[in-house]
Amino acid sequence: MQKGFISGLYIYLGLGLIVLVLSAAVYVQSSRLEACKAEYQAFVSETERLGKEAQLKVKQEIERQKKVTKDVSSDYENRLNLLRDTYARLRDQRSGSGSMPPIPNAPRSIDEIPTDSIPLAGICAETTQQLNSLQDWVLRQQR
Repeated sequence: MQKGFISGLYIYLGLGLIVLVLSAAVYVQSSRLEACKAEYQAFVSETERLGKEAQLKVKQEIERQKKVTKDVSSDYENRLNLLRDTYARLRDQRSGSGSMPPIPNAPRSIDEIPTDSIPLAGICAETTQQLNSLQDWVLRQQR
């Protein structure tokens, strides 16, 4: 009887120890799980905050670049109109009022200005202004 009682006691003690160890393991794992959940929630919150900040920065940068483009475009149009007016005035002064333009002659020397140089100079000035405006736009976009 005592032998059966002692072996039954060891079985119950062993089962109790197993239950105790399993309970401790479950407790530790559930604590770790809760810590992971809290860490994940903090990660999600921080990621959302950083994402919103990044979106705001991108939106601000897009608005700044749109403004730069608008300013450079407006400046280009103003300068182009000024160039066109200047070369139109020069062309009109050169041709005289009501007279027919002369037949284009080749210049007699390298330093002589050809008679059809004003339209060509106007085109060159417009192209130069376009290049200057594009360079200004690129530089201002990079800032």
